[in-house]
Amino acid sequence: MAASGSKFTIGTVTQAFLYVIYSLLNTSAIVLIKEARGSLVARHGPGLVLRLGVAVAVYAGALATLVTLLRMSDASIALPIAIGCTVVATNTAGAMLYGERMTGRKMLGMVLVMGGIALTFFDAGRT
Repeated sequence: MAASGSKFTIGTVTQAFLYVIYSLLNTSAIVLIKEARGSLVARHGPGLVLRLGVAVAVYAGALATLVTLLRMSDASIALPIAIGCTVVATNTAGAMLYGERMTGRKMLGMVLVMGGIALTFFDAGRT
């Protein structure tokens, strides 16, 4: 049982975990689609089909996770948090996998997005 006055419950931890899973699955699908595009440009047909097939399966997992989150919370809470988590994960993947530039402004934007996610997530328990 949660400590007196604490907002952390099994449901809260589960939701936070599901948001992380959603953003990782969604970002993975985006990466796979980007890689499939590379296969198309290089004219590697089997690589294209395989990557697109895996991307579709991964994205289906992301959508199933999002549906679960929507069952657990209001859409006005779940969707902004899920999208915000995906923005952070996608920017991080771009920098780590593709060497995309991470400017100070972009980092500040990600910090602000994470702050908005935290405010929305922890306020959700109050409504």
